[in-house]
Amino acid sequence: MDIHEIFEIPNVSDITGGCNLTGQGHGYADDAIDFLKELCSTDDMMFWRHTIKEDGTLQHLFWCDGVSRMDYLVFGDVLAFDATYRKIKYNTPLVIFSDVNHHNQSVIFGSVIVGDETEETYVWLLRQFLEAMDGKAPVSVITDGDLSMRNAIRRVFPNAHHRLCVWHLARNATSNIKNPKFVPKFKRCMFGDFDIEEFESMWVELIAKFGLENNKWIHDLYKKQEQWSTAHIRGRFYAGFRTTSRCEDLHSEFGKYVTVLSNLVDFLQHFMRWLNYVRYREIEADYASSFGETVLQTQHKSLEKSASKIYTRSVFKQFRPVLERSSRCKVEVDGRNGSIFTYNVFKYPRNDIHWIVTFCEQWLKFKCCCKRLDTFGIPCEHILRVLVYLNIVEMPKGLVMERWVKRAKD
Repeated sequence: MDIHEIFEIPNVSDITGGCNLTGQGHGYADDAIDFLKELCSTDDMMFWRHTIKEDGTLQHLFWCDGVSRMDYLVFGDVLAFDATYRKIKYNTPLVIFSDVNHHNQSVIFGSVIVGDETEETYVWLLRQFLEAMDGKAPVSVITDGDLSMRNAIRRVFPNAHHRLCVWHLARNATSNIKNPKFVPKFKRCMFGDFDIEEFESMWVELIAKFGLENNKWIHDLYKKQEQWSTAHIRGRFYAGFRTTSRCEDLHSEFGKYVTVLSNLVDFLQHFMRWLNYVRYREIEADYASSFGETVLQTQHKSLEKSASKIYTRSVFKQFRPVLERSSRCKVEVDGRNGSIFTYNVFKYPRNDIHWIVTFCEQWLKFKCCCKRLDTFGIPCEHILRVLVYLNIVEMPKGLVMERWVKRAKD
């Protein structure tokens, strides 16, 4: 990428409004730009964009370094962000784009200080993000549900699935429906592992029970059901995200590195210092995952050992309880169609509930009707039970999502 292209100031004739990020004149903004230019001297993948207002003051500032851009290539399937942090000197929102890495730790992709929170501002920052990531859009996005943000995501990432933070939805349900008995029932609809038909039946029953047929908030919420209902989201990968709490935790953690700042340069310096700390935790986790033998605890020691060699330590800790649960399942062969076998998996000793697992012998591909493999990137107990039934002792590659393995970044 041409260094002059990186430093080009974009056309901002369509961006209006915003706060004065420069404090007492233009010097602070100029110093901040100089600081980012200095970072480019040691990082040729450093990327930043800014806009200026008609009076020459700084309006928006987006930046990300080379490590963030490389991390996005590996972990950029999910994108989470919000704009809750307002404690910098100029009382403006800081948006941090993030996801989780192979250790299930927060990983930072980019950041932006914006002068306002209009739809056009969010469109601008998402376009800068897309440009920084060489046009690669996320598969899934999770935010707190701000309308301007939702509209901007629809415009810039039209093919991404947008999930709304369930914590914010539960809080809104409490404030909009003045009945304390409603929220637990609503959460059951939201979190329940149902199919869509079951969800629809439960929703109708819920609305009738609380007499909410004419409630506008309920009607608007129902229109967005594909953005919050587990029944509709099931099968879409979100790396375990259901809330933006990780984003808020990042903002809170960063706040420990920021005191009363004198200018924007101090802010950027503290931010880079904090970012280095976040990345150091990943190095520590890499080291912890690379050494030591795992103590095998399940009945299926061959599969457990195989998984322990592949997954990072934190992901393996999520995998092992699933493998343990597979011992409480039983398998029946349902049929065969060419190289595709179908199995019914029951939770012992019940026979009234079962899951359908298909296995393509030719490609060693497994699928389960619960879709947890697609949703979380870790095989479900139903698939693992079929592996045991087939006497497969090594984790098939088709069941291992590369973003969760020890060598994800190699």
